[in-house]
Amino acid sequence: MTSIAETIRLPSRLTAANSRNLLHKCKNCLRRGDLCLDGTMLAQMDYSGDAFFSLLADLSEKTGHKLTLAHFCDDIKTHLKNLKRQKVPAREKTKRHFLEILGEKGIRAAKGTAEVFVLLNMSIYWSLLGPFDKGKIKFRGTAKQIFALGSEAMGICFLMVALICFTMALQSSFMLKAVGGGSYLASGLGFLIFAEIGPLLTTIILAGRSGSSIAAEIANMSVCEEVKAIKTMAIPPVQYLVVPRFIAMSICTPILSFCASICGCFAGFLIAFFFFDITFTNYFNSIREGIEPILFLKSSIKALVFGWLVTLISCNKGLNATGGAEAVGLATTSSVVTSISAIIVADTCFGFIFY
Repeated sequence: MTSIAETIRLPSRLTAANSRNLLHKCKNCLRRGDLCLDGTMLAQMDYSGDAFFSLLADLSEKTGHKLTLAHFCDDIKTHLKNLKRQKVPAREKTKRHFLEILGEKGIRAAKGTAEVFVLLNMSIYWSLLGPFDKGKIKFRGTAKQIFALGSEAMGICFLMVALICFTMALQSSFMLKAVGGGSYLASGLGFLIFAEIGPLLTTIILAGRSGSSIAAEIANMSVCEEVKAIKTMAIPPVQYLVVPRFIAMSICTPILSFCASICGCFAGFLIAFFFFDITFTNYFNSIREGIEPILFLKSSIKALVFGWLVTLISCNKGLNATGGAEAVGLATTSSVVTSISAIIVADTCFGFIFY
């Protein structure tokens, strides 16, 4: 049994003002069954009429329901016959080889590494030799960056390092207590805190807190073309945007790492006092005897290099951000992940060099 086609009478003029609601009504009818368009009254239509009939014709092919045009004048019939429907070809999905994907990621990583080294050289130059350069434009803002990137991150760094050192001392105390080695808790914990936990954990926290802030701020400037405006005014972006943050992180990171390590030692003292009855004086004397003075220098060097990695990677990601608001989020996420990965790789290299 054949279904009866629904009939819709078109108005005398088919324009952009009335075609939208009419198209919605016709689509609903065409999805349910056959449709007949009565063009008895239709005398004029604009460009929206062409789109109206093209969309209905496409829907008719997809649903399999018949679309019939009845009682149209000769001019409109001729116009619709000459109307060409252009179909967008489907995009072919090409399967990429594993080595091709690996090579692309390797080239991208090598390019990013080279850009970071270029930023490092320029930052060191403008920080050390730049003050003696007569052509340097003097900018202020290092103190502001020290406060924003270092001072405001002080609380979270001290708290996280103290809690992790407290947990580490608590877990170590059970094993040391079982073998009667409670006296080695202070020296072993102190060495581990200053050698690894302090600089490593502090800079990882700074990568998530201060590094993301740097990347988001500079990426937003890049997306809004403020960086291009700075270049137009003959101001070097590295000197104006990167160097103040580079100097600020160079100052803040070793100080934060050392102070966070002290907080970790105090957290370990709580375990030593309550589990082994070690007094405050004996605890810190054990730390002093178990740690060589050169360890403080090594710890500061590690923290300094890790801080450089966070700053330069974040600035590089921000300067290379392109697109809209989405690019800011991608640059921020990428800077945090890349910074933490680079810190861990650098820490492994320092482990072979220093110890």
